[in-house]
Amino acid sequence: MKKLLTIIGTRPEIIKMATLIPELDRAFEHVLVDSGQHYSARMHAIFFEELKLRSPDYSLKVGSHRPAKQVALILERFEEVLLNVRPTAVVVQGDTNTALAGALAASKHRDTGVRIIHIEAGARSFIRDQPEEINRKLVDQMSDLLFASCEEDLDNLKREGIDGGRIRVVGNTIVDGCRRIAATLDGTPEAGRYGLEPGSYVFATFHRQETVDDESRLHAVCEALGEISSRIPVIIALHPRTRKMLEQRQATLEGPGLHVIEPLGYRSAVSLLKDSRLCMTDSGGVQEEAAVLSIPTLVLRESTEHIRYVKAGMHVVVGTDRSRIVNEASFLLGNQKEYDRRKNSRISFVENTTARIVREIESFLARPDAL
Repeated sequence: MKKLLTIIGTRPEIIKMATLIPELDRAFEHVLVDSGQHYSARMHAIFFEELKLRSPDYSLKVGSHRPAKQVALILERFEEVLLNVRPTAVVVQGDTNTALAGALAASKHRDTGVRIIHIEAGARSFIRDQPEEINRKLVDQMSDLLFASCEEDLDNLKREGIDGGRIRVVGNTIVDGCRRIAATLDGTPEAGRYGLEPGSYVFATFHRQETVDDESRLHAVCEALGEISSRIPVIIALHPRTRKMLEQRQATLEGPGLHVIEPLGYRSAVSLLKDSRLCMTDSGGVQEEAAVLSIPTLVLRESTEHIRYVKAGMHVVVGTDRSRIVNEASFLLGNQKEYDRRKNSRISFVENTTARIVREIESFLARPDAL
């Protein structure tokens, strides 16, 4: 049996790997590593519990640091695990510092036969200075087997000179995970905890570096959300990074209909998103979940790696300009015909992504030239 070593460490990785980890456990000798990149219970432990994931075999307990130091610490500690486990392949997911460090550590031991498998390869925002863009492009270049979510991501990888024989279009595991959780929600909407009815509020999140570290953008988003809340209630699940930058930048979230709440477990987050009228976010994962749940979304960024949802007509990239955010939200909330058109946009999803990935890994590792 081939030995796989998987490293995860953030909320998005835990969510997107939740359906895959048990299947890797069944198909391979599988070792799971938690980097500890997200270290708070609200952003980490609760997801292991809610998604019924087994405990990691190794916990690196890296915690919060400046990006370069965090990558260095994960790299150093993960290499010790790598040398101890001696896997056939290392599996990483997405665009995090954990994924970058895991792939980089494995790349330094190619002479031992270890290979790199990247899940969610090829997504591009085409903004070079975004940390996530840098991480994902570097991991893609190091990887031996790349799982792309859609044809657009396949095209991105080919344009960057990556051999098409290394790429498989398999869809995104978040579709399997989000649908599974949505199907188990009971009849009591999470919105009721805040005195709201389904379809009567906006669900919002924002936390990315380019949004909250820039003072003018941060203030603009806060002002826009406050203004929109005078028309419709807005529930904001406040990321720890956002809370920290609000304090540092002396920005405030104020409005007659604002409900600022702590970070949510996955069931609660899916429930609030599923029953919202409109989503506003800069999160890549939330954009995907909103598309799965057919929730029109205003993307609080200048570009998105999930451009196919924009092309389909469900999502709109609005940036961080206060007036544009408010105008786009007002237009959509006040135009039922346009709202229905976006909500009913046709988006095709690749089905059974989890099973596809397992089969492709088995096939890849069975090839003599893969090792």
